[in-house]
Amino acid sequence: MRILVAVDSFKGSLTADEAVHWLGQGLMKGARVEVDPCPLADGGEGTSALVERYLGGRRVMAPTVDSFGRPRPGWWVRWGRTAVIESAVGSGYLPPADRPASVWHTTSRGTGMLVHHAQQAPDIDRVIVTLGGTGAVDGGMGFLEALGVEFYDRDGHRLSGTAGHLERVHRIRWPDALPSLVGLYDTFVPLLGPTGAVRLYGPQKGVTPQDVEPLERHLAHFAHVLQDSLNQSDLMDRPGAGAAGGMGLAIYALGGRLEAGAPAVAQWMDLASRLERADWVITGEGRLDAQSLLGKVVGTVLNQARARRRPVLAVAGALPADLSPFYQAGLTAAWPLVSGPMTVEEAMRDAPRLLQQLGENFARVLMYGDYA
Repeated sequence: MRILVAVDSFKGSLTADEAVHWLGQGLMKGARVEVDPCPLADGGEGTSALVERYLGGRRVMAPTVDSFGRPRPGWWVRWGRTAVIESAVGSGYLPPADRPASVWHTTSRGTGMLVHHAQQAPDIDRVIVTLGGTGAVDGGMGFLEALGVEFYDRDGHRLSGTAGHLERVHRIRWPDALPSLVGLYDTFVPLLGPTGAVRLYGPQKGVTPQDVEPLERHLAHFAHVLQDSLNQSDLMDRPGAGAAGGMGLAIYALGGRLEAGAPAVAQWMDLASRLERADWVITGEGRLDAQSLLGKVVGTVLNQARARRRPVLAVAGALPADLSPFYQAGLTAAWPLVSGPMTVEEAMRDAPRLLQQLGENFARVLMYGDYA
């Protein structure tokens, strides 16, 4: 029996690679099965690591700054003639205790610095930016600044690319040459509105209830000035414009395009042909919820497995009360990671053991059904 293990990371606990390893260990302990390890990502954190480990990518070190502009070492991955850059490396999420100031001081400049560094490398003719796990909500202003875009206020003073300067932007000067980029996003984040960069995703990055209305207004102002300077009217309304705190908007402004990350990574990892050879599929992530079926890894695996009539088991740290949408999408059954009462911290710490235990149980059940 061949079991394809195609899972995402368990955020804050295990990388996709680690999750695949522990599930595989359990499966092989439980029965004589062939495990096909296929770690996946949704276009956010961990994407470049998969390219580096499984697809022949090579890490290139480069200086950058964090989401508050503080210098730090960074890197990107050379994959043939393609550079894969994680936005979380240059302007990544920081826990509250590590934030030196408010969200108004955040910047996406660090990711732009990595793009600029990659563009200077010989033989690079395509740049992919993975949009996820960031700590800035600046509409991509810092990102653009690092690529040579200049911003000025009404008095002609040049502005640095931070969230606090969004409302002051009056004029934009574009460089003669602009990079052509592809952005990978994990969810269809609009720039504005209740499910946008500020209202839904801002609080985890430090947006307080008092910040929401002014930051939403300032981001809208910046987007309108950006559009007017390019004589385009639809940039802020495009799918994914709000990804990574608005970095998606910046990529659109540069003439780039955005793609759903999970299907792209699945294609890189040759998921389709591996599903053809599989008898069973195991997928999973830290939490199954409504977003899981909207361009995430689990939804992508279910879609492709259903087209090939492959049964799919899922494991997650937390399951929704109603799994019917997942069953309708092709899921066979789902199990929670925890095996008994425990805190979230305990479950995250014990995730390797819990995944291995689940893998062993899966193998025993599947092999029994195979021989019954």
